[in-house]
Amino acid sequence: MNDRTVSFRVGLVLFATICITSILTVINSRSSFLPFKKQYQIKILVDQAPGVAPGTPVRRRGVLIGRVADVVDVDEGALITANIDEGKTIRINEVARVQASLIGDAVIEFVPGQKPDPKAETVAPGATVHGIHNPNPLDLLANIQGDLKQTIASLGSAGEEVAALAGQVNAILGSQDTNRIKRLLESTENAMQGFDRTVAHIDDLLGDEKFRQNLKDGIAQIPGAVTDARSLIGGLEGAIGSADDNLKNLQGLTGPLGERGDKIVASLEQSALNLQELLAQVAEFTRSINNSNGTVGLLIHDRKIYDQAMTIVTQLSATVRDVRMLINDPAIYHRIEQILSNARIFTDKIARDPARVVRGVVQPETRLK
Repeated sequence: MNDRTVSFRVGLVLFATICITSILTVINSRSSFLPFKKQYQIKILVDQAPGVAPGTPVRRRGVLIGRVADVVDVDEGALITANIDEGKTIRINEVARVQASLIGDAVIEFVPGQKPDPKAETVAPGATVHGIHNPNPLDLLANIQGDLKQTIASLGSAGEEVAALAGQVNAILGSQDTNRIKRLLESTENAMQGFDRTVAHIDDLLGDEKFRQNLKDGIAQIPGAVTDARSLIGGLEGAIGSADDNLKNLQGLTGPLGERGDKIVASLEQSALNLQELLAQVAEFTRSINNSNGTVGLLIHDRKIYDQAMTIVTQLSATVRDVRMLINDPAIYHRIEQILSNARIFTDKIARDPARVVRGVVQPETRLK
């Protein structure tokens, strides 16, 4: 075997190895730019998309599911078109987050929203979802640069005020106010000594076992006193409520009286006049009775007329008694019933034939026309 044959065989084996390796790599690769891999597109609308370009990876929970196909500037922000591998789904409750690194590379990450739901609907092919942009640390530093300047300026102003305060303190603590500070320290020391004596007295007072027991008993009675006070307050509230109701009722009574006061006063005046007139008439009637010349006066003052009246009353009583005796007698009662019966029959006949009265007077031969 010559060298040429050996070289040919080695080259053939190397070519076959490269082909097989490439085929295995393509089969086991998760890249979305394979020419024979099926994909569908969705659109992502964000306010800004720094570093996003065709080929930018699109991940869902850290797993690569596609790549960016195109980025277009629109009025609402940036509209990103992404190619998603077939079989990879995105839920409508997931949020597309554009994250840029410090070196400028970007990635689009779909993360669960505030209310993750694994059973939520999937994003349909061609649909548009809204995303957000997470700034990197450098962007944050650039945003807070203005705030840092203002903060530094505020710190400078605060430093100047502290320096001014220190100057005023130095002026106060100068040689001229040394005596004042000494007196202040002495007063503070005296106050501390007085406070120590007060604490000692309190300690002596609380050291008495009987006093502590009385204090405990008093504190124990406080809840009962509070309960009694609440009961008293409740009773007072009830009394106040009753008084309020009475005042309302009185107001309801006095209101109509106030509205009809003129009519009521007029009625009272008329009633007083009528009463006065009635009393005058009673007085006149009394004077008439007391007058001996009147009928009632004669009846009262004249004994003869009184005796005659009594005689008449006695006779009337005897007459009524005799009539009652006649009525109570069976024979007379039966006779009276017969008379009444005959009278009833007579009146009935007269009522039926009034000509009977005329026929009793006129001759029977005379005919009435």
